[in-house]
Amino acid sequence: MVSSRLRRFEEKNATRRIAIAIFGSIAILVFLALFGVRILIGFSLLIDRIRGGTQQQTPQQTLILAPVLDPLPEATKSAILTVYGRGAPKTEAALYLNGEEYKKVGVNEDGTFEISGIPVEEGKVTLNAKLIDEKNTSSDFSNTISTLVDRTAPKLVVDKPEDNTTINDGTHKVTVNGITDEDMKVTINDRIVVVKADGSFTYSMPLNDGENKLAIIARDPAGNETKVERKVIYQP
Repeated sequence: MVSSRLRRFEEKNATRRIAIAIFGSIAILVFLALFGVRILIGFSLLIDRIRGGTQQQTPQQTLILAPVLDPLPEATKSAILTVYGRGAPKTEAALYLNGEEYKKVGVNEDGTFEISGIPVEEGKVTLNAKLIDEKNTSSDFSNTISTLVDRTAPKLVVDKPEDNTTINDGTHKVTVNGITDEDMKVTINDRIVVVKADGSFTYSMPLNDGENKLAIIARDPAGNETKVERKVIYQP
């Protein structure tokens, strides 16, 4: 009798647990059906807002490539320079002269720009530039270009021949000796003369019968020149 009662009691408990489990499952399904989709949609919108807010807080900046400047001559005697360059259109090019900002100009639609009338003193001059857009975003600096400003005429001493020299040795030539500064270009009547490392030069100049005018010119890389003239008379 006792065992029969115990078995019936356990069967009732088992039936009760099964009923509770079934009811709980049905309640969860009903809850998900009524509210689960809304919760998922709301959660998704929240994530989108968070992402959108992050993008607005950290806007992406536009990258501007550095401009490129055309090279200058190795040396010049000019008191003013002109710089040509290329960069992104619809920006401004800011030119720096010896490390200091000198001038800003707009970049043309074809990507070119020009800055002229730049006053320079004697000595080495360096220039570079950067671009600035309408949002005041700057590019990196361009390549650096430089030139040597030199307005001093080179030394030129012609030892031979003396002016108004007469030659009648039958060679139809005269030897021209002289000295100038290092790295100078020397010409005699537009004929190029070899200049030694110490600045000295010697050239055997052909002569015509009668009077010959010799124009000896020393020219430096900046274009400065010194000229010496000699008159030589050849008598056959």
